[in-house]
Amino acid sequence: MHRVEGIGIKANPLIVGPAISVQISPSAGAVPLNCDSFALSKNSRKTVAVSSAPPKEQANECTDSWRAAAPFALSCNLRSNVKGNAKGILRLRLPEGWRADPDQYAFELERDGDTDNVTFHVEPKNIKAEGYEIRAIAEYGGHTYAEGYRWTGYPGVRPYPYYRPATYKAVGVDVTTAPALRIAFVPGTGDDVPHALESLGVNVRIVPANDLDAVNLSDFNAVVLGVRAYAVQPALRELNAHLLEYVKNGGTLLVQYNLQSFDGDYGPYPFSLGNNAAKVVDENSNVKFLAPDNPLLNWPNKITEADFRNWQEERGHGFMQKWDPKYTALVETHDPDQEPQAGGLLVARYGKGIYIYDAFALYRQLPEGVPGAYRILANLVSAGKNPGWK
Repeated sequence: MHRVEGIGIKANPLIVGPAISVQISPSAGAVPLNCDSFALSKNSRKTVAVSSAPPKEQANECTDSWRAAAPFALSCNLRSNVKGNAKGILRLRLPEGWRADPDQYAFELERDGDTDNVTFHVEPKNIKAEGYEIRAIAEYGGHTYAEGYRWTGYPGVRPYPYYRPATYKAVGVDVTTAPALRIAFVPGTGDDVPHALESLGVNVRIVPANDLDAVNLSDFNAVVLGVRAYAVQPALRELNAHLLEYVKNGGTLLVQYNLQSFDGDYGPYPFSLGNNAAKVVDENSNVKFLAPDNPLLNWPNKITEADFRNWQEERGHGFMQKWDPKYTALVETHDPDQEPQAGGLLVARYGKGIYIYDAFALYRQLPEGVPGAYRILANLVSAGKNPGWK
């Protein structure tokens, strides 16, 4: 029971939870497959360096010889519901042949509500282009615990624990990024793009919108804006000219989907979302490549229809309705009984740099471990090093 001002005593249901709650964050990620034609970058043990072969001559499918994969980190959170001291062991249940450092973690939580975090470094082995499950298991008091919860609810709705198994989906992905990338990420309303980039071995720095004019953007190969960033970051709107200057001087700016407030002079050339920003909700809608030879679709990964398979929930939000001819529309899709939507992925050269608008819901696909989303994202952030532009 608890007291609510203006109402008085309010009864809540009695919640019964596990002695130990276990969570893994995030829930999925890519494990890039390394092959003979791509060597690991010296600057990052996860980034795959690109060979000097022309894009069309580079391999894009895994063979049986591609089995090495870079280590990656997993974060596990423990929470005690024990009325007193709780000592136990946390370990990962891994696919056959995989290893974790540490191989197990001895935890001690002194009282109810105490938490602990531990990072495991996982070393994959014999990995293929498929998904692998990792499960975190806590042993305490002769029992095992392999799920965790977080509280859900808002004013007017009773809070309840939302349970999820403590699992991580590691997906072997045939994906390549340009070597030694440095990316600045400006948060919007929240997405997992930074983690996705880090799982590809890319160096990511979070830059608050308020700090954009205090940071030397020329230090970064690309700047990525979080979803709906212009709607929630007033400073971003004020500093938009600073971002366009960065592009003009040779940078790559990747703008994820936005709302109607994005209409205006935010791009290097005019565009418009219209009064009702279009969306495509059928995650299986057909895609048509409008500019299949565009460098953005061909390097360092050859993007095909296969990269749009097994998507989750939707294709995207905020499809542009009108744009200047200086933009190139790359992909078209639509829901049944909807006009074709070609404004989901636009690219334009501006000065020495590249401006990209992406309405496709990569931010939804990345946490689900959809391989094509990682391959598309890798191409977008690698655009500034793409030899096809030259």
